[in-house]
Amino acid sequence: MVPKWRGSLQGWKLPPARVAVFIDYQNVYKGARNAFCWGSGNHADGQVDPLKVGGIIKGLRSPVRALSDVRVYRGMPSNNTDSKGYSAALRQVSLWDQHHLVTPRVRPLNYGDPAGPREKGIDVLLAVDFVLGAARNEYDIGVIFSADTDLIPALEAVIAMKGEQAVEVACWVPPQYGLGGRQHPKPLSVKGHLLHRHGLREAEYNLVHDATDYTRQRKRR
Repeated sequence: MVPKWRGSLQGWKLPPARVAVFIDYQNVYKGARNAFCWGSGNHADGQVDPLKVGGIIKGLRSPVRALSDVRVYRGMPSNNTDSKGYSAALRQVSLWDQHHLVTPRVRPLNYGDPAGPREKGIDVLLAVDFVLGAARNEYDIGVIFSADTDLIPALEAVIAMKGEQAVEVACWVPPQYGLGGRQHPKPLSVKGHLLHRHGLREAEYNLVHDATDYTRQRKRR
């Protein structure tokens, strides 16, 4: 007699892999400006929509991958030092936060450097979330979109826990490497491992570009 449970397995499919995307926003923004918007005076050039970025990386038509989380990491200007920048960043972060899949993660900018404000602790925050997410089984595949080599130890830690198939990276691909004498950062890599790399070209940038001017307050209807 054939056990009943065997028949119940017919047509059974594995659930789609949960993909979590971790975006180092300032790194991604500057990288897009350098790759596709060189010389632009429009501060909106380089901005991206995190949810659209997640969709591109997940694979818009992929039935075996499901976008489960998009986390965006950026520095927050001080309201006392830069009220205009603070208001613009607040509008942007508030818009991100409206979608249930997008989680903004912010830290105050450091104004101690005479050269200008700098992000402080953003790469550490992203790295900690990336590693803890793997340890807590919050995702099957974690993707880091950044060219910051300080994040490589986080990639190494998750590979040690879940294997290299659980780690992917994303980067911008300029039309021509070194165009105009500029050097573009290399995609993140881990020695001894072949990581899947999402190379986003200008066509993908145009799809995810956010042209909103957040310095302008929207009029209430």
